[in-house]
Amino acid sequence: MGNKIYVTAENDPRDYVGYELFGYPFNKKYPPDKTRYGQAYDGYANKTLGVLLYDFCVMGYDVELSFKGKNYYFMDAGEGVVTDSHFAERKEVFDSPMALVENFKIDGKTLLELAPEIEDIEPV
Repeated sequence: MGNKIYVTAENDPRDYVGYELFGYPFNKKYPPDKTRYGQAYDGYANKTLGVLLYDFCVMGYDVELSFKGKNYYFMDAGEGVVTDSHFAERKEVFDSPMALVENFKIDGKTLLELAPEIEDIEPV
């Protein structure tokens, strides 16, 4: 019932996602370095970068993070959406999850700049 279209290496419209030899997706704009960082954070220097650059941007998981006691919620709806805790309100919308990660600012810094300081982050 219904025709689901599955994203594959051949039909993935995201220009920042690449596929390994065995078909596993990865972030080609910010590639992981498993030789340097290992497997713990999907090949990234810390959990925040692993969750944002792999779980959110590549795998499409929604994200909850805490910074200075305030919670933030991000949703992958094809676009990158800053939302509320119920994932119902569209507070700010970016062209893609990658655009959100690169351009959304907290205290004047992007999420990439804040990554080492983020207190808690989880894919949801």
